[in-house]
Amino acid sequence: MYKKHILKNGLTVLKVPIRGAKSVLVDMFVKVGSRHELARINGISHFLEHLFFKGSSKYPTAQELSHALDAIGAEYNANTGKEHTQYYIKAAKKHLPFIFDVLTDMLQRPVFAEAEIEREKGVIIEEINMYEDTPMRHVEDVLEETMWPNQPLGRNIAGTKQVIRKISRKDILDYVNTFYQPQNMILAISGAYDERELDKMIHQQWSGVKNHRVPHWQKALEKQSLPNLRLEQKKTEQLHLAVGFRSYEYNHPSYIAQLVLATILGGGMSSRLFDEIREKRGLAYYVKAAGSNYQDTGLFVIQAGVRQGSLNESIRVILAELQKIKDVPVPERELKKAKEYIKGTLTLSLEESESLLGWYLDQLAFRHRVLEPDEAFAAVDRVTARTVQKIAREIFRNHKLNLAIVGAGREKEIRELLRV
Repeated sequence: MYKKHILKNGLTVLKVPIRGAKSVLVDMFVKVGSRHELARINGISHFLEHLFFKGSSKYPTAQELSHALDAIGAEYNANTGKEHTQYYIKAAKKHLPFIFDVLTDMLQRPVFAEAEIEREKGVIIEEINMYEDTPMRHVEDVLEETMWPNQPLGRNIAGTKQVIRKISRKDILDYVNTFYQPQNMILAISGAYDERELDKMIHQQWSGVKNHRVPHWQKALEKQSLPNLRLEQKKTEQLHLAVGFRSYEYNHPSYIAQLVLATILGGGMSSRLFDEIREKRGLAYYVKAAGSNYQDTGLFVIQAGVRQGSLNESIRVILAELQKIKDVPVPERELKKAKEYIKGTLTLSLEESESLLGWYLDQLAFRHRVLEPDEAFAAVDRVTARTVQKIAREIFRNHKLNLAIVGAGREKEIRELLRV
């Protein structure tokens, strides 16, 4: 069971105790990501993910900061998405005061040394190169650029090499001062901790931080009326494709039913697409399906890495399976298996403090109501075959279809398959 309260300055505090835990995780979740960026600073949210670990008031260099955390065997990292940036440190429970102080110092008093900024640009450019050289990862970016072209939601989280080279220290300070405000942040703690001690640290280090209003983000423009295709020709041993459809925002009532739909299609080694594409035909090594939500829209993605010469056949099989699930209700036995798969995998993942905290964080940040795991399981059990068929018909519409491919393919033949 989680606890939540909001300080007078707007900072949300989330506590998730774990009985029997020997470690503690301190996390700062900031509700800002790449969709909040102007085009001229695209990638700055991710840039900051790197820079906050490059020195603070008490630990002026990256080396001093990392040595201090390594000296206690701490785990620490950060991640960036379209709508969030997250920083965390995890250590043995006795080190809570120390890691709380380190994370606070990083976020409240970063150095942002000019030389470090310029040096880190090279690191990020190499990271961008790595993503572009990893087609399985890169095709996801190509898909979202195709679905939301020339707008913030479609831009790459890491940015572009040209833009990263031009970002200045002033850009970084302005961005932090704009979005890293208490009302836009969630301070989360999970694991083993003394609540009275924790509350004292929170009050001393965060209650006095002043808050300023955060600007609103730009809503996604949804103008698609025909299928979209983006073929990025690249010499690869394996072709990577991603089929995407516009779907549901975070608070849509069908978001849990969408999870069941994704599980039936591509949620495991006995799912429909895995069975048809890999097991029966040997066309691909991996194939998966998943739904993703944003605050105002969403997407349903089917992704596969297929062997050379099998691209067109793989697309045909995927489209045929989508048509089948629209036309024929899912048998009760298959529906039950999908539900148990969801509940089982979620149960296993929530044994980890990071996953358990993430469960509450994502909901607290973007959903109107936070479901406990048992409540989510009950919602999964309530999904019917008729509901699955209904949302499949809503999502899998030809005019909502987007196809991104990284590899070699014949565009004309592919467009004929999509009936463009």
